[in-house]
Amino acid sequence: MEAGRRPSWTVRDLVGLAALSVVSGLVFAVWSHLVAPVALGLGGHLGVAAIYGVWYIGGTLPAYVLRRRWAAFVGETIGAIVELLLVSPYSVLLYYYGPVQGIMSEAAFALRRYRKWGYGTMALAGALPVIAAYPFDCLVSPFYPRCRFYPLELHTSIVAAMVVSGALLGGVLVKAVVDALVAAGRLKGWPVAQAEVVQGKAG
Repeated sequence: MEAGRRPSWTVRDLVGLAALSVVSGLVFAVWSHLVAPVALGLGGHLGVAAIYGVWYIGGTLPAYVLRRRWAAFVGETIGAIVELLLVSPYSVLLYYYGPVQGIMSEAAFALRRYRKWGYGTMALAGALPVIAAYPFDCLVSPFYPRCRFYPLELHTSIVAAMVVSGALLGGVLVKAVVDALVAAGRLKGWPVAQAEVVQGKAG
């Protein structure tokens, strides 16, 4: 059965989504509390842009493992809520970042009709959230007060760094890690592993 036409969500799917979302939220918290301040201190807004892609895994990770519609949106939203509960420095801004970044990743999977899960699709799912995140960084977030006054070349560099980071960290790395776990037999019974079995038989 094609990924986009699978039956309704099962209890196992929901449990998996919750678990992956919580893991993502924990990673977000570490990134926000420990990694982002260092990146900001070393490279300013451009430094943060270079590590930004990790904040997109809440969408790409559950979607890739579960192969379900809305897994990216719900996963990124729950991940943001988990980070918020852990007293994130970004506070209520996460009520925006989580859902809209999830929607953008969801759009990438929808464009491929939830049937293609290769590196190209994953890279796109990791890159598209930049469309929603960067304008909010500049126009609303208090963390980059001078952003709207940046010269064009700095805006271009930041956006490029965010896109590359999103594609590599939020997309390509997620696929590579999950595929390695599947190859090691750690995700037996989950849709991502079942898809690999079907592809292997087809080949």
